[in-house]
Parts: sequence; C-alpha cells; structure tokens
Amino acid sequence: MACKQILGYVTTSVILVPSVASSMTSARVPVPSFWWVPIVAAFIGAASALVTPFVKDLFIQIWNEKRARAVQQREIFRNYAAPLSMSSEKLIWRFNEIFVAKRHQFLKTATLPFVYNQYKRKSTLYRIACLLGWLRAMNLELSALPRGPSRFLTPISDAIGKVQSALADGPHVEVDRLDRLCAVWHLGGQIIETEQRKQLGTRLEVKLYELGGDELKHDSEHLNKSSSERKLNICRELSYFLCDELHRARLDDGVISETVNQAISAMSYREALIYRDWQDAIGDAMLELDPDSVRRYRIVGYEKFESILEGSSLWMEVFRGSIDDIDLDSINPNDFRAKQLRDLAASVAQILICFSQTDERDLISEDALAVARKLTT
Repeated sequence: MACKQILGYVTTSVILVPSVASSMTSARVPVPSFWWVPIVAAFIGAASALVTPFVKDLFIQIWNEKRARAVQQREIFRNYAAPLSMSSEKLIWRFNEIFVAKRHQFLKTATLPFVYNQYKRKSTLYRIACLLGWLRAMNLELSALPRGPSRFLTPISDAIGKVQSALADGPHVEVDRLDRLCAVWHLGGQIIETEQRKQLGTRLEVKLYELGGDELKHDSEHLNKSSSERKLNICRELSYFLCDELHRARLDDGVISETVNQAISAMSYREALIYRDWQDAIGDAMLELDPDSVRRYRIVGYEKFESILEGSSLWMEVFRGSIDDIDLDSINPNDFRAKQLRDLAASVAQILICFSQTDERDLISEDALAVARKLTT
C-alpha cells in the first residue's frame, strides 16, 4: 500500500514538471542582444595598442629628463660645495674676531696702525665678495640647465637666502624712521597696522630722498651738513606729508622750527644695503672663466679685487664703505650697519651648520662649526 502511494506521488510529479516548465517558458523576459560588445572590445584594444606606447614613452622621457636634471643639479652643487663652504669658513673666522673675540678695532678708520687696519677692512670685504662670487657662479650654472625646481639645496638654499636678505633688506630702517618722526611730532603713527606702517615707511623714504637730493644717496651725513634753512624746509615738507597720510591737521611752523634738530636726528641713518641685483653685479665682477676645472668659474685674486673695489659704480661705492667706522663698543642707534653685519655673520654661520648636516659634512672643520654655533645664538 505504501509503495503504491509513493509510486503515485512520483507519477504525479513527473506529469506536473513539464507543465510548470511550460508556464515558466511562456513567462520568460526576452534576453537583449549584445552584438556591439565585440566591436567595442576590438576598438578599445586597438586604441590601447596605439596609445600605450606613446604614453609610456612620454612618461619615461619626462622621468628621465627630470632625473637627468636632478643629477646635473646635484653635480653642480657638489662642484661648488667645497669653495662655498671654504669661503663661508674664512668669513666665519673674521666674524669670530669681530663678535666673539671682540677684536673689532680695525673697523674704525682712525685707529692705528692705519695700513694694517685698512688691509683688515679690505680683507673682510674681499671675503664677503668671494662668497657672493661663489653664490653667483653656482646660480649661473644652475640657471643654464633646463628649467625645473632645485630640491637638493634645501635647507642650504634657505641659509643662502638669509645671507642675501641680510645684505639687501632694510624695512626695519624705514619703519624705525617713521616711528621716530611720528614721536617727535606727536602724530601717533604707531597706532596703524604693521603692514600699513611698512608701506608708509617706504613712501616716507621716497619722499625724503626726493627732498634730500642725490647727495643724500651718497652721504648719510648730508642732512646734518645742510644749512638751517634747508633743514627747516625738509622738515616742513615731511611733516606735511605725514600729516596728510595720517589724516592729521598740519603742524604749525613754530612746532616744526622747535623740533628741527630732533627730526633731523630721527631721519639721519647710516646703512649700506647691497640690493640683490647689486650682489649679482659684485659676484659677476669677482668671477672669471676657469677652463682647467670642473667648475666653469673661479674667483679673482686679491690684487685684482683691490682694483675692482675702487670702481665708480654705486654698488661698489656702497660696498666700499659698508663696514668703515662701525663702532661696536658704543653702537650708534642711527647706524644700522652694525645690525646688518651681525645678521650677515649669523646667516653665513647657518650655511656652515647646514653643510654639516649633509653628505659634505667632511668639508667643515669642527672648530669652525663651533664658532658658527656661537654666532647663531
């Protein structure tokens, strides 16, 4: 009996399966045709075959050029690392005399013995000019390469930039002059924002040189040597300029007359800014071609430098007097050359410190490095 039941169930199932399959077949959704897939695949394959070699060659070429440029830059840096570090070290020892050992009497032109002290001043300028020459030579060779960033100089490039900045930048003088004149005339110039003060300080300097004439550009004592009438006229015009810029009422002539001496003292600064283009010009003068070296350039000797130093160009005139009569025993607040020289010493010291942290560390003596660290503190 059980067998019959099972046989009946199986028979029924067999009979039902075709009917179910038939109903499912009649309800099936039509399958879309993809006849275009082989064509697209063939097109992609053909395009890939054409583009891949081009892209591959392009990227390989760019990578090879970038790598070759980096190798060339590194080679130039290595070629100039030795003379650059050596010239920095020579300067460090001179700055050691001036700022660490306090043997800076040779900076004064009236100190005996005259000939020896004059030599020391010229020698100091020669060492600064040598450094500018090597920096210029390295820059010229790097500039001759295909364009591209020069990564390997960091952080030495930052130290080099600080050397150039120490010689060239003087916004502190302009702002200080503005603040002191505003204090003399009670104009309250310090209440304006720092950036506005810098801009106004620059415009004030332009106005001062416009009133002072070419003599002021060549002689920082020109204002003090001027006649009383000329001093009064310059002070009057500058006070009017500042009052207009600061939106203040113009000062009475009586107030201006009473403060002439203070105002002249406030605007009389001695500085020796060697602007970046002037630094390049000094560097160019210090270079000559070197056919017997891996470096394209070499520095001229001291004898030739003495004749270069006597040149009539404005930058040589400023450079020539840049360290004359700096009094480090009793610093004149109006003589910004003392701060400039100290900033230069710290920047050159930083070059040596940066070199000591590279593969060229063996170029730096431990004694010079110790002095360099003293000059940066």
